[in-house]
Amino acid sequence: MLSENQNPKKWRYTWEAQSHIPLLKLFIFSPEINPITHCIDLNVDLKFEKSLLILTWKHNKSPNPVSLFVPLPRVLVDLDNPLYFSALDDHIQVKIPLLLSVDHPIVSSFISELSSGDEFGAFSSSDGFLEPLSMDSDFKALSSKGDVDFYCRKCAFKLTSRSVRCLVDLPSVNWTDVADNWFGTCCCSFGGISEKLVNKYVKSYRCAEGSCLLTAASVILCKDDVSGFKSPKDLIRSGENEGWGDIDVNSISDVGASILVESPLFHDSSAKLSSEHISTDMNREPLELCEDQEEKPSCVPARVDSATDAEAAHSGCEHDTLESSKNEPAGGPAALEADQKSFLNCYLGNAFLFRLDGLSKDIDWIDFACPQCCCTVGAYPCSDGSEPLDGGIRLLKCNISISPPSELSADLFSKYTLERMFTCQLLESAKDELSFRSVVKDLKTKSSMMQIVLLNPNSWCCSGCCSEGTAEPFVKINLHPVVKVLFSHCCDNPTSKPRMDQEWETKNLVDEIYMLKHVIKELVKSIEKATGNFPPSFSSSPGFLLSYVLR
Repeated sequence: MLSENQNPKKWRYTWEAQSHIPLLKLFIFSPEINPITHCIDLNVDLKFEKSLLILTWKHNKSPNPVSLFVPLPRVLVDLDNPLYFSALDDHIQVKIPLLLSVDHPIVSSFISELSSGDEFGAFSSSDGFLEPLSMDSDFKALSSKGDVDFYCRKCAFKLTSRSVRCLVDLPSVNWTDVADNWFGTCCCSFGGISEKLVNKYVKSYRCAEGSCLLTAASVILCKDDVSGFKSPKDLIRSGENEGWGDIDVNSISDVGASILVESPLFHDSSAKLSSEHISTDMNREPLELCEDQEEKPSCVPARVDSATDAEAAHSGCEHDTLESSKNEPAGGPAALEADQKSFLNCYLGNAFLFRLDGLSKDIDWIDFACPQCCCTVGAYPCSDGSEPLDGGIRLLKCNISISPPSELSADLFSKYTLERMFTCQLLESAKDELSFRSVVKDLKTKSSMMQIVLLNPNSWCCSGCCSEGTAEPFVKINLHPVVKVLFSHCCDNPTSKPRMDQEWETKNLVDEIYMLKHVIKELVKSIEKATGNFPPSFSSSPGFLLSYVLR
């Protein structure tokens, strides 16, 4: 990081390029300088062999020329074409023609070769290239490891009490819709074939001990495999909560979430954490601690092939289905248990991002914190303020690692950040949109906390501080894929402008997204910090700031 002496005017730079366009733009700006009046006789010199751009000009109040040094990212520059540069009101703009666009496969191979070799001598690379987020690659990498443990990324505490080795990737689609679409033209669709297929899938995906369900943004572990997890019933049984040690567990029907407040492992993310959930009717039937007396499978099946199952069901639906239905009991062989019914409407997600059709007023989400550093690492769903509804704890990939502290540099989940997980899921809904508007709401209160407009999902950027008067030292930098956005937030006071928010949401037919409040605040903090990477004049939309988010 440059010192104040190396950059006294606080000059910043931002490199920007677009996919499929062989042009690289540079924006240089300082809050203390107006380039159009202060930068006289501006000149730009490209030192390609040193990966350096040198800007010089004469200051109107100083006889000595000013020199500014900017590191050049790894790109293929067209040296036969001249540079274009100009001084504007609040920034200096430079345009550099390229031989190939930054996302061209040849450029990617070129950068990979440079990063793996020693061409840069003692210089170090800044972040390198970001690997894409892929469930398939995660599944293959985790499967090849055999036994897998998960650690808190902040303090390296081991979050798993036992290693998991059975991995299943959890589909992110609405299974009911998929089944109905598949059997929509089937003559037996009214016989409940799609419902039976969905129930079969639901029963295949359960949080069994020793297993791990893999989603796009989280891993789902059985609560018994998570270190430090104690339900309110466990706390009552062990007498760890003051005032509850002498109470018989079997006398409690609905354990109130007020117990959760006593433990640092739980934080309220729901609307129903109050003493009203403590049953006052002591004559009610005692709660059965073990509702499910059936033996749980030691491992969930690996990767259910939906296409194969669907074809098999479809081919036999005209005969086998009607015949078997005669012999089924009233409840049906595929009757679901209480902890599995929530999957039918996709209520139970990855604890990161929720859609409107995936919400239920009967389900609350409780944050789960690392037992050692109390940093929130995930969440779990519940319906009574106590036990996880499906027995599973969701650990967000951006908060965990699969390697011990000594091996974090090669960790599989190091590529996962809050920003990248957000944009990855957001872009899935905006593939066919040139401009996509969304509103992010608090999962608990349903109030709007952030409005975001996707401007360009095909941008590449990198930012940093310039060096004034000296070119040493510089690290090698890479352009990273980003999404340019306009955003506005009211996290500090969500009720400050409800009317304006409602008008904007109604007028633009925005997509509603629901997230846990602490996740939204962290996301806003990151996006707001990136607004300083552009000149002030770039934020031209009233009420919105220009920023970018890594993808």
